[in-house]
Amino acid sequence: RLAKLLPMPLGCMALQAPLLLLAPQYKIDHYYEPYNQSPRNEEPPLHRVLCDIDPGNFPSPTQARKAIQHGRLLVMGANNGCTISKDGFVSNEMILDLGIAANSTTILQDKDIVAIRSRLPNDFYPQSCTQYVDPPCNAAAIFSTRTTIVFEDDHIAIVNKPEGMDTIGEKRHDLQSTLPFLLHPPIPAKRKKKPKQQQFYLPRPVHRLDRRTGGCVLVAKSEKSMKQFSRLFATRQIQKSYCAITFGEPKPDHDDRIDVNGKAFSVIDYPIDDKDAVTLWRVVTTVTSPTWGQLSLLHLLPKTGRNHQIRRHLSYCLSCPIVGDSKYDGGGKLAKAARELGMFLFSNSMEFAHVMLLEESTVSANIPLPDKFYEILGESKGEVLI
Repeated sequence: RLAKLLPMPLGCMALQAPLLLLAPQYKIDHYYEPYNQSPRNEEPPLHRVLCDIDPGNFPSPTQARKAIQHGRLLVMGANNGCTISKDGFVSNEMILDLGIAANSTTILQDKDIVAIRSRLPNDFYPQSCTQYVDPPCNAAAIFSTRTTIVFEDDHIAIVNKPEGMDTIGEKRHDLQSTLPFLLHPPIPAKRKKKPKQQQFYLPRPVHRLDRRTGGCVLVAKSEKSMKQFSRLFATRQIQKSYCAITFGEPKPDHDDRIDVNGKAFSVIDYPIDDKDAVTLWRVVTTVTSPTWGQLSLLHLLPKTGRNHQIRRHLSYCLSCPIVGDSKYDGGGKLAKAARELGMFLFSNSMEFAHVMLLEESTVSANIPLPDKFYEILGESKGEVLI
């Protein structure tokens, strides 16, 4: 059964992810007669076979390759005793047990059955928009986080990006490719004539986090919201908060402090790539680890968004590199050993005005720190307050 994720009203702060990746359901649109292998034992690629047996649906090799790339073709081995019900539906169990999604290297064997499948409509973006039948193979990583969707409405969403995933990357190994299988399309405005096939603007991240940084990513669900919230980022009207664990205990080089919500922050004002770069920071707690020595949990408020700003400021200006940061940790023996734990930098909160609503409203999203932060500090979750 499909679990259902409901759009979140503004007052809600977090939506817990299901334990398992939401698996789409499929139907078989068409299947062909068992493949008869040539007496010469030739092994033509699947896209050529499709052009030969069904030139109507696959008039060119390019279209056949695209269908394979989008996951529309299943190959069911003749030795698996595959049968397809008269109503044309195939269960997930059958797909997993008997059908294998074809890829560019698939070679048919004698009596194999080739089937065209599609994804059944659900609450998420339709196949006509995504083109792909299946979610990206790395989509399960998103559901491994305790909080997946932090906020969602018809205009925007805030998603918890896992560490190790590109925000926008290649070959569907990124957050952007997963969003249509995770978020709900906006409710279309009422029209006099309903279009035959509803098309949607695919959700896209408004900004990026480094691949090795997890946490809050703001997503636009329409072209208008993308423009509006990109403008907020450009004019620094979106307040972002990060947490990091560093080696050592950083000390401010002067006594100036800035009060933010009743907490005193020190200031790093140091240009990066010849551009102004400002980061506010404070020490939340410092512990001594028997394995890693002195460690500090920092709360950070970047006021500018330069490349690797927080990582460079902590390493260059405070001489306290982030644990697991292979680029700026200095390369010492202890630092290299800690790289296996991943990088300890996380975007834990985000706050901004919701400019797409008629009434003024503020979106404030908070995500709990990953478990590994508490584990390396040797602290319980209730003892560390950001």
